[in-house]
Amino acid sequence: MSAPAAPAHPAGPRARALVRPLLLRWLRLPAAVRVLAVYALARLFTAAVLAAVARFQPPSAWTPQDPGYADVLVLWDATWYRSIAEHGYPSAVPLGADGDPRQSELAFYPVAPLLARALMATGLPFAWAGSLVSLLTGAAAAVGVHALLLRALSARRPAGAARRGAWSAAVLLCVCPPAVVLQVPYTEGPALALLVAFLLLLQRRRYLPAAAVALVLGLTRPVAVPLSVVVAVHLLLRAREGHRRGAVLGGRVALRALVLLGASSAAGLLWPVTAALLTGRADAYTATMGAWRAGGRVEWLQPWWSVSRYLLGGAGPPLLVLLVVAYAAWLLSRRTAALGADLRTWCLAYPAYLLVVLDPFTSLFRYLVLLFPLGGLVGLHPRRRGALGAWVAASLALQVVWTAWLWRFSPPSDWPP
Repeated sequence: MSAPAAPAHPAGPRARALVRPLLLRWLRLPAAVRVLAVYALARLFTAAVLAAVARFQPPSAWTPQDPGYADVLVLWDATWYRSIAEHGYPSAVPLGADGDPRQSELAFYPVAPLLARALMATGLPFAWAGSLVSLLTGAAAAVGVHALLLRALSARRPAGAARRGAWSAAVLLCVCPPAVVLQVPYTEGPALALLVAFLLLLQRRRYLPAAAVALVLGLTRPVAVPLSVVVAVHLLLRAREGHRRGAVLGGRVALRALVLLGASSAAGLLWPVTAALLTGRADAYTATMGAWRAGGRVEWLQPWWSVSRYLLGGAGPPLLVLLVVAYAAWLLSRRTAALGADLRTWCLAYPAYLLVVLDPFTSLFRYLVLLFPLGGLVGLHPRRRGALGAWVAASLALQVVWTAWLWRFSPPSDWPP
C-alpha cells in the first residue's frame, strides 16, 4: 500500500500571491521609470565592481597608493579629458625629439570634457563631474533606446513583441560588459544620448532638429561618416517611397533633407577643422591620432589585415573577410528586418567605418556599445525570457572580467579599455 501523498507546501502559492501584485505594479509603471530603475541597479553593480578593482590597482602615475573609487574613475583616457576640462587644448601640435607628433589632447573631442568643466564650476572635482556627465547622459540614452526601439519595432511587429524588443535593448545597454564607460569620464554616455536622439528625430522625419544634433555629435565622437550614410540611405528610401506613390518631396521637405545631409556630412569635419584652427596645422587631428597607431600614422584597412595574419597566419585574412560577409548577410536577412532600414543601416555602416579606420585593439569592445539596436533582437527570440536572462547574466559576468582586465592599469604599460 503506497504512502499518502504529502500535503502541498503553502510557501509556493503564498510566494506567488506576494510576487504577483508586485509584478503587476512594476509592469504598470511607465516604461521610462522601469528603464531608469534597471539603469540605477546596473550602475550600483558597476560601482561595486570598480570599488573592488580599486583594491587591486597598483600605484602609478595616474593613481596614488591604495586608490579608492574616485581615483580609478580617472584612469586611461579620462586623464586626457581631465586635462582638457582643467587646462583646455594645446595651441600647437606637441612634437617629440624626432619631430613627430606626440600623443596629446588634440585627439579627444570636446563635448564631454566641456560639460564636465561646466559642472566643475560648482566646486566638484573632475572625477565626480565627469562621472556625473556620463551617468546622466547614459540614463538619457537608456530611456531613449527604449523609445527608439519601441517605435522601430512597432512598425513591423505586434505591440507585445515590440515592447519586449525595446525592453531587451535598453536592459542590455545598461548591463553590457563595457558599461563601465557609462560611469567614468568617457564620451560614450554623451555620444549614445546624442546618437539615440538623432535616430529618433530621423525616424520622425524632423530633419532640422536632427541636423543640429548631428553637428553636436560631430564634436563628441568620430561617428559622422556612418551617420551620413544612414541619412543618405534614409533619404533615398523616402524618395523611392514617394516615387512609388506618385509623389515627390515638397520644396520645404527637400530643403530640410538637404540641410540634414549637409550637416551630417560636415559634422565629420568639425573637430579636424577646429584642431587645425587651434594649432595652425592643417593635419593637426590626423597627425595626433597617428601617435597612437603602431606605424605612427592612420592607415585604412591594413591594420586589420596585418593583425589577422599575425594571429592566425595565412588563414587570418580569409577568415576576416568571411566574418565580415557573414555579418553583413545576417544583418540584411529577414531575421533583422524588424529593426527597420535606419537602424540596420547604422548597424552596418558603423562597423564598416571601424573596419576602415580603426586599428583592431582592446578598445574595440567599448566602441561596439554603439551597436545597441542589436539588443532589441534578443527580445524577439522565440525563447525570449530565457534568452534575455542568459544575456544579462553573461553580460554582468563579462563586465567583471572587462573591468578587472582592461580598466585596471598595471604600470608601466597595459592594454587600454
